Amino acid sequence: MEKPVTIVHKGIAVLIVLLGLMANSARAQEFEVGIQGGASGYMGDLNPENPVAYNDWAAGFMVKYNFDHTWGIRANFTYANIWAADGNSRVAQRRERDLDFFGNIKEASLVADFNFFRWLPQRGRVVYTPYIFAGIAGMQFEPKNYLPSSGEKVKLREMQTEVDTLFNQTGYGKYALAIPFGVGFKYNLRGPWSVGVEVGYRLALTDYLDDVSGVYPNRVPPSDLPSGASAVDWFNLTYRHTPNAVPGSQRGDGRPYDSYMTAGITLSYTIFKGGCPEWR
Repeated sequence: MEKPVTIVHKGIAVLIVLLGLMANSARAQEFEVGIQGGASGYMGDLNPENPVAYNDWAAGFMVKYNFDHTWGIRANFTYANIWAADGNSRVAQRRERDLDFFGNIKEASLVADFNFFRWLPQRGRVVYTPYIFAGIAGMQFEPKNYLPSSGEKVKLREMQTEVDTLFNQTGYGKYALAIPFGVGFKYNLRGPWSVGVEVGYRLALTDYLDDVSGVYPNRVPPSDLPSGASAVDWFNLTYRHTPNAVPGSQRGDGRPYDSYMTAGITLSYTIFKGGCPEWR
């Protein structure tokens, strides 16, 4: 089986080829370029129940190829910050666990759009449509925290908080695939300019966006901790306020995947064939 990082690299290569084909066909077909900005959120072991927990920001841009008035395909590049803390939970058990993290996600995706109404800007009339989308994405993620001893930022992946020789001998990488899907609404302002709103969710094919997934490890810290990190730091970030947790007992929520979401305002510019708004 191919490694996730290899799959992601191949996906990015295919994305670049498709962008090249789209650019080469610019004179023959209409396409759009656009930007998006708004809020980001996360669902996972530290937030398993709230799908609208938007608590940080996200931004991105896109290039879209329109097959006709209804169907299109677009490449998106998104940057999203995410974070969560057990201390904010209403569940006493999670507050006692007291884990937290922060980090960012860099995502490249390819999605198909379906417009419910015929989308034809620059016709001298009101043009708008709701739409849905779904596709595939490759992402880079890196959950972080602060070392208790110094306050310095540290990559939790390198702290190996769930790695030991008995329960989990392998860690996780910083690349993974994701399945994006969502809904949106766009409105043609005038000519080639359009604005809209979009809400998108991503099912990440990893359970480590938050560095929490499996069970508590043995109380023996790894020998290759990051520079500046001590065994006490490792124990604090791994066990926090549950020092008596039994190694092998559940640390995460038992679900196989995390997810993240974005919601924001979009601004796009449509490039027409020969200046004509009609698709042939």
